[in-house]
Amino acid sequence: MKADFADLLDQHMRRIRASASAVAIEIGMSREAVNNWRRGYSKPSKKHRDKVVACSSYLRLSELECNDLLSSVGFNDEYALYESHQLVNYSNLFDALEKAQPYPILLVLSQAHIDQPPQKEIILKMAEAKYPQSQVMHIQMPFAAKIEMASFFQFMGSQLNLEGVEDELTFEFKLGDLLKSKNITLVITRFEHGNQACREILAGILRNSCEMYTGRLQLILCGGEGLSSLKYAQGNLSLLNIAVSHLLEFNLKAWIKSQSIDTVLIDEDVPTDELLFSMIGNHPALASPMFQSVQLNQSKQELVDMVANNDMLYCDFNQVLQVSNVKKLSDLLQTKDLGPYRPYIQEDTLRKLFWLNLVRKQDNRLVWHSDAIRNFGQNMINEFIE
Repeated sequence: MKADFADLLDQHMRRIRASASAVAIEIGMSREAVNNWRRGYSKPSKKHRDKVVACSSYLRLSELECNDLLSSVGFNDEYALYESHQLVNYSNLFDALEKAQPYPILLVLSQAHIDQPPQKEIILKMAEAKYPQSQVMHIQMPFAAKIEMASFFQFMGSQLNLEGVEDELTFEFKLGDLLKSKNITLVITRFEHGNQACREILAGILRNSCEMYTGRLQLILCGGEGLSSLKYAQGNLSLLNIAVSHLLEFNLKAWIKSQSIDTVLIDEDVPTDELLFSMIGNHPALASPMFQSVQLNQSKQELVDMVANNDMLYCDFNQVLQVSNVKKLSDLLQTKDLGPYRPYIQEDTLRKLFWLNLVRKQDNRLVWHSDAIRNFGQNMINEFIE
C-alpha cells in the first residue's frame, strides 16, 4: 500500500520540528500551500515536483525517504538506489585542489540531479581518506537572509567547534588560532544562500586567512548555478575570483559499467548502453529508473514512454518557461548544437537549460542530452500554445 503524502510530510516535519512557515520560506511556497499539503487538502502538481525535492532536502530526508515522498504523489524517483551511489568521478577533485594557484580554493560546480544530497558526504568521506580526519571540517551557510552579523558568525563558529565566537572579529581570531595549530580542509555548502553582507564578510575572512596562513587552509565550495553566478556574473568576491572551478560531469556508459548487475540486451542490434544513451544522453536522474527498467525486461517502447511521460522533465521545462518565452525556447529546441560552452552562459534561457541538466557539455559545445528530451520540451510548448 502506497504511503500517504500528507502523512509522510507531517511525520518528517514533526521529526525535526519544522514549521509550515519555515518549509514555505525554504521551498518558495506560501504557508497556506504547505499547510494544505500537510493536512491532505491538496497535493503538489507536476510543476511543483522541484518543491517536493527542495522540501526533502530541507527536512534532511535520506535518498530512500525522498523517493518515497515523491512516489506518494505519483512522481518518479530522484535518486539512484543501486550500489554505485555516486554518479560522477571525484578522483581528480583533490588533485585540482592541490594544484590551484595562488591558493588552494576550489569551486565544485554541479548541474541539477548530480549526487545531491549525498555529494557533500562523498566529498567529506574522500577528504577524510586523504587527510587526517581531524583536519577535515564542514560548514553550511544558514538559509535565512534576515540574520544579524553576530548571530551568523556565532552559527559559523559553532559548526567549527570554535569556543567564544561572538561576532565576525572573534570568529576571525579563533579561526586564526585553529590554523596555527593544524592544517584545515574546509568544505563549504550553500555558500550562495542567505545573507549577502554576511557572505561577503566571511569571504573576506577566508581570503585573508589563506594569505596569512599559507598552505594551512584548503577550501572546497560546493554549489551550482548560484555559486557560478557569484564568481562569473557578479565577480565582487575576491575569494571566488582566485578560485579554480571544477565542473562535475556524469557519464552514463561509465556508470552502467560500474554496476555489478548483468545488463539485459533489449535490442540485439544495439548494445544496451548505446540504446539508453540515445534516449537520455548523460542525464543523471533518468539513468537509474531507465536502467532498473532494463533489468525488469521492459520493452524498448516502454522505455520510450518512460521518457515521454517523465514528471521530472515536465517540472524542469516548466522552470525554464518561468525565465523564458515560448518562442525563444522553441527556437532552441529546433537546434541540436546550441553553441560553445562557457563557464558562465550569458543567455538566460540557455543558462537555465544547462543548470537544470536538460542540455550538457560535449567537446566544449552545448548540446541536448537526447532527441527524446528535445521532443518532450517541444510537446510541452505545443500543449502550452493550445
